[in-house]
Amino acid sequence: MSSLGGQWRAIRHYLSITSLNSEVEKLVQRIKPATPEQWENLIKKFENAVTQRLSQGESKANETKFIKDTVKATTIEESKIGTKAKSENLEEKDALTVGSEAKEITFEGIWEGIKLKKDLQLGKMSDPSWKSNKPIVTKTSIHSRTSYVISALVTAETSECLLKRTEHFIEHLQQYPEARDYAIKEGAVRALLRVQHKLKSSDVSFGDDVKGIVNEALALMGYTGPTKSRGPNVLSIDGGGIRGIIAIEILRHLEILTGKKVHELFDYIVGVSTGAIIAAVIASGAGTLETANQMYVTLSKQMFGNTSLIGGTSRLVWTHSYYDTEAWEKMLQDNLKGITLTECNRYNMPKMSVVSCVVNSGSRLAPFLFRTYECGFRVRSVFPGTSRAQLWQAVRASAAAPTYFTEFNLDGLLHQDGGIMVNNPTAVGLHEAKLLFGANAMKNGTVISVGTGQALNKHLDYQLLSKGLAKDTSGTSWKNKFNKILDSATDTEGVHLALNDLLPPGSYYRFNPPLHEECAMDEINPEKLKNMITDTNAYIRRNQHKFEQAAAMLVRKRTVAQRVFDFVEHRAQLMGISQAN
Repeated sequence: MSSLGGQWRAIRHYLSITSLNSEVEKLVQRIKPATPEQWENLIKKFENAVTQRLSQGESKANETKFIKDTVKATTIEESKIGTKAKSENLEEKDALTVGSEAKEITFEGIWEGIKLKKDLQLGKMSDPSWKSNKPIVTKTSIHSRTSYVISALVTAETSECLLKRTEHFIEHLQQYPEARDYAIKEGAVRALLRVQHKLKSSDVSFGDDVKGIVNEALALMGYTGPTKSRGPNVLSIDGGGIRGIIAIEILRHLEILTGKKVHELFDYIVGVSTGAIIAAVIASGAGTLETANQMYVTLSKQMFGNTSLIGGTSRLVWTHSYYDTEAWEKMLQDNLKGITLTECNRYNMPKMSVVSCVVNSGSRLAPFLFRTYECGFRVRSVFPGTSRAQLWQAVRASAAAPTYFTEFNLDGLLHQDGGIMVNNPTAVGLHEAKLLFGANAMKNGTVISVGTGQALNKHLDYQLLSKGLAKDTSGTSWKNKFNKILDSATDTEGVHLALNDLLPPGSYYRFNPPLHEECAMDEINPEKLKNMITDTNAYIRRNQHKFEQAAAMLVRKRTVAQRVFDFVEHRAQLMGISQAN
């Protein structure tokens, strides 16, 4: 009886899953089995009904019908049972009947089916676990793979072999970012420096592509090397739409005074919005200042100038962008090509970051940095960011001005114009440069902050406020309130005033020309654009002495003591005496 009781409990568990428990309860109440023979007969009747159900493949709605038929048949048969022999004859007869219709199954088979899948349903089989489960990569396997790719780098002999193995190393770091710290601990920087030293000293000619990919791998390790001047030269470029041509004019003048290109003058460049466009062009090898200027001409004529009021308004309603975002993306892809962020290091370019703003619903606005590098060992920035993106994607995210272009979705994050939060990214650039080059090196650094112009009437407003001569004391309208809030969010002078007081004298230079008239971000009036260039050139002439001072600071040569220290430090890193990062 105990074995029968266990079978019955298993059957009750199955019935509770298949929603047939109530029907069988009725069956038990009507039959009221008391002897082991009656219980055994009831279980076999249930097995026969299930067998017939499985063989005919009926739908779930017919399950109740089968149970009812079983109840009816069992009731009639049990009423005629008088003896044990007669009951056994009936069981044999029923078994033969069911067996003629379908292959009989045993209780053990039903029990195994219940264990395999609780909700037994015809035509519904679960996929094997090996198809649905993703492979789990353990920390040990990642470390083992990291050690292997590092050792493979050192043993590479030919140029092709070195190129391929370095690419594998970079792919491994991008696939498993958590392996970076372990790679640094295992001496990846030292191994790459030895490879770099071999490339310079070897008689065999290695191509620029091999040297470039080694530089990219070092950038992913957070290695920077000696700076171009006595300290890190940092360039920051504000946002401002079409007014980016002002920043281009200022940088052109610095190139004339120093006799060097922008990427040869600076160790670190940071840009936001329109400044991100300029930074991406000059710090990626994609072009020069002239290339960036041509992009602005194309942007003004083809993008801003060819948009009708009806077309722009309809797009603004449906896509929240006044201008054609797809055309803007194609323009970026054509000019910046297929370069990734870290590939910018292959052309011996300065480290660069562009700033966007993450605007996901349910979270606070936060600046986000697209970097061409990674920080050093166990060094983390306060700003979230990534180095695993295309260069055009970084610029698209940083320059997604609200209502001008749609938000940019990348890896689940919605990006808008970084100028919403940091329209003057100088402080962000200083923070990142300090992490890369160290606090001691920054004491000898030079910071150049380039603005995109400020309307002269704003300067006059400050003067009026300081003298207490503000005339309009009436309440402001909703439109004025909104404009004031927008103006404060995109203000650039607050950061300038703070840095001007905090940084050492002679190490910080801010160039932001005053403009005689307001100039919109999407200005297309040729006369206004011409006046804007005229105001910029007049500002340069008035501040020529300041420009010359900044140029002299940028081209300072490293002292003899610094060069000796660089040589000794490099040798110590190659020999493993000094920690390379």
